[in-house]
Amino acid sequence: MAAAGGADRDPAGGRPGGRAGVRPAVAWQDRLPSGLRALLPDPAAFALADDKAALLELARREGVPVPETWRPEPGESPEDLARRVRYPLVIKYRNGEVLGLPPHRRYAVVRDRREFVERYRAMHRQQPDPVVQEYVPGDSFGFAAAARDGRVYAAFCHRRLRQYPVTGGPSTMAVSIRDDRLVDLGSRLLKALNWSGVAMVEFKQDAAGEFRLMEINPRLWGSLPLAVAAGADIPLVWYRLAAGEDVEPDLGWREGVRMRFLFQDLLAARDLIRTGREKPSFALRYLRELLDPRVVDGVFSRQDPRPGWAYLWRSLRRAVD
Repeated sequence: MAAAGGADRDPAGGRPGGRAGVRPAVAWQDRLPSGLRALLPDPAAFALADDKAALLELARREGVPVPETWRPEPGESPEDLARRVRYPLVIKYRNGEVLGLPPHRRYAVVRDRREFVERYRAMHRQQPDPVVQEYVPGDSFGFAAAARDGRVYAAFCHRRLRQYPVTGGPSTMAVSIRDDRLVDLGSRLLKALNWSGVAMVEFKQDAAGEFRLMEINPRLWGSLPLAVAAGADIPLVWYRLAAGEDVEPDLGWREGVRMRFLFQDLLAARDLIRTGREKPSFALRYLRELLDPRVVDGVFSRQDPRPGWAYLWRSLRRAVD
């Protein structure tokens, strides 16, 4: 977030978009014109958060649980590594977004040695040294925050209810929750990074109930409207911090607020039924959800409907293409 203002005008703000927009903004933040202030992470902190392997090492040092991870020893071949890992497992690019890949193509779940060697070699050719981790099949959770110099001023937690693609992708429906453990782990990482700006720290909950770090999303994230709907106006706090205002930390928000992205959630529901991941009775429950006026839409707004219709049009064209 960058903020500008002067004695004769109201403050104005702007923010970079995805990682492709955040990266140059982070690199050039110390060259902004006079009167323009930015609240962005230090380039070294951003680079660390953007590299899954480096982030996992930091998390271990800070006592944040991570999935079991295997790294090849010097001179060890993919075939040798394939013999000592446990299946199923996940192979991830260190930074798949840099490659321009959609979320569901930034990783691969593999279940045997032959598939491991094939996938590992292919991913290594695209981006050296992919991350090899145990597969954690639990629910996905997020801790989101606006911070300055490692101190959290606004925070929010959510649990993912559905995603698309259903095998792994962005949230299509989520619910706000409160969990002190999640807040502690996420805040610990941002403090260790001396983070400034916004971030969403993603976790999965294993069978024992422990949260295990997946990644840090160092920008505004897709389910942000849920945070705002639940009373955690993280963009506003980010702006106020960037503008140099005195801001008191406020870690309050409402629990149980649900949000969906209608078009993608319809696709998720279709695939859950088609693949047998949900029982036929899910269709009736889903219909009740569609008619529930308490569920917030992630895009459509009565006060400003045009972006929602534009989003729906692009989604339909993408589905047809």
